[in-house]
Amino acid sequence: MKVLSLAIQNKLLLAILVGVASIGSFQVWQYNQAQYEKFISQAKNDCGVYIELGEDAVKRSPSLRALKYKNKRLRELKQPGINSEPADPGHYVMLFRSPASTLLPNALPFDDPFFTSLLNKEESPKTLMADIVSFDLPKKQATVKSLCTKKPFVVDLEDLYLEYQPIDRDLRRSNSDFLF
Repeated sequence: MKVLSLAIQNKLLLAILVGVASIGSFQVWQYNQAQYEKFISQAKNDCGVYIELGEDAVKRSPSLRALKYKNKRLRELKQPGINSEPADPGHYVMLFRSPASTLLPNALPFDDPFFTSLLNKEESPKTLMADIVSFDLPKKQATVKSLCTKKPFVVDLEDLYLEYQPIDRDLRRSNSDFLF
């Protein structure tokens, strides 16, 4: 009888311990989920800022507007590593001609519908500001990081432009409207 009583007590203690452990693990999971949602919310905000910066750069630049909306590429457009010396890491406008996606297929966006939608081809993709981490000039590529992706990814130099184009100063002083 004593053995049976001891076994019941041990099972009862084990059941209580399992219950406490499951409640504790649920609370840890809940905390981690809240932290992840907070992280994704901040990442969406940061990505939105980089998209706005890219779109604003196009709005301010007649030459980039002509490239994006009219597909008119001026020889004077400055691109890092192609006709802009020196090619320094920093902020650049990542602009793909339509139809394309805002992010390249080799980019690894966060697991969220907002970010994965940036991989969908659009008639006029959003322009994104990107930070160049490094250049591979022989391959005419750059590794860029974006606040819209988990990791840096590779972009052709043909798709990167200086934020402030020197030709725009000349276009604004002239009375020419050949771009529009």
